[in-house]
Amino acid sequence: MHAPSIAPNSRDRSRIAILRYLYRNRQATKQQLAHNLSLSSPTVTQHLRELAGLGIVVAAEPQASTGGRKAVPYAFNPRHRIAVGVCAGATETTLIAVDLYGEIVARLDRTLPRRNDAAYYQRVAGIADEFANGVEQSVRDAAAGRSRGTGTSAAGDATGDDQPGSVTGIAICSRNIMPTDVTGGATKATGPDHDADGTGNADGADDTPDAATRPHLAFADATGTPGFPVQAMRQLMHRPITPMRDADAAAAAELWFDHTLRDAACVYLDRRPCGAIIAGGRVHQNRTFRNGMIEHMSLVPGGRPCYCGQRGCMDVYCSPETLPEDYESLPGFFSVLEQGETHHRERMNEWMDRVAQAIVNIRAVIAGDVIVGGEAAQYLDDDDIADLKSRVAKLSPFGGGDNLRLRRGLCMDGQPALGAALSLIGDWLDDHGCR
Repeated sequence: MHAPSIAPNSRDRSRIAILRYLYRNRQATKQQLAHNLSLSSPTVTQHLRELAGLGIVVAAEPQASTGGRKAVPYAFNPRHRIAVGVCAGATETTLIAVDLYGEIVARLDRTLPRRNDAAYYQRVAGIADEFANGVEQSVRDAAAGRSRGTGTSAAGDATGDDQPGSVTGIAICSRNIMPTDVTGGATKATGPDHDADGTGNADGADDTPDAATRPHLAFADATGTPGFPVQAMRQLMHRPITPMRDADAAAAAELWFDHTLRDAACVYLDRRPCGAIIAGGRVHQNRTFRNGMIEHMSLVPGGRPCYCGQRGCMDVYCSPETLPEDYESLPGFFSVLEQGETHHRERMNEWMDRVAQAIVNIRAVIAGDVIVGGEAAQYLDDDDIADLKSRVAKLSPFGGGDNLRLRRGLCMDGQPALGAALSLIGDWLDDHGCR
């Protein structure tokens, strides 16, 4: 049983307006809502009662009063829903839970060397379910404690999965998400990722006309080798899951913390470089998860071989692995570079030129902002970023680099897991008219 809908298509604009106002302003009294939204007092009272019954609105501490009864404000409940992001790293799995304001509720880092097989993803599924269960219980216990102090109900009229604190979904990041069994642009309705009902709905539960040609997806490693099917992962989990590429999840975090972003290319300079595309203020991805695979653009035609089977790919020339000498670490390289060593500076200049050319190529398709992140970006200071921007401007045709906005990414610890969770929160807020 689901709680009454509060989505915009409910046609109840008054309730949506109240919800949006409370989300943006954190809390307000009935009088403030009625005045600022031009609504009648009975209308506001009715909707607040319904929203409180759903657990999405809670009574806050009474405001100070100069006389008479204190005004009781109502606050948006940020822990009405929780989202979980999971990132399967090379040596450990990171899980982050966030509330509806994007605040981190819980985090877990579990040592688990990544493998591209069923046993590994089954283990990840178990860890994610256990983590989500613990987060839900912790949030509900805290809400119950607060309600005992105020004499109010913590869960209102909601039950089961509709209780406040429920995990709305789990987004699982993988280095790559690859379509499997693709022939002639359509996907065969065979293999372990095919639904048991035989409809061809590999990764959804609908019967839309294009369901039979929806690609069957699998989590994949950095080389693009498909591993565990996404649909098989869904069958293991007890909550809705959303597959995401690491780069798309990291870009979602960039969007959350920078509301000015509209069109941008995110260039993540990790050991295996990757990228993401932001268009119209959203991470832009298609159903085959091929958008943003900048690492395999041809940078030097006929150049050095790449693991993808082609030659001269951006990955081969822009990976920070090309910087250190034999037996030298990446931190060691930048340490020697700071001392002014000539050969290290030469390699750095060549690498910066390659990265700049890759950015120019990307901006020929999407001429927006550029966000440079990944492991290498942690070692780039403001002067390096300014230098890179200058190189991009010089290589850009028709003065296309004059108005370029290029900046370092967030470079946050656990950014893909955080961004994955924030992406689910953003979807919930949009669906419910909160922003």
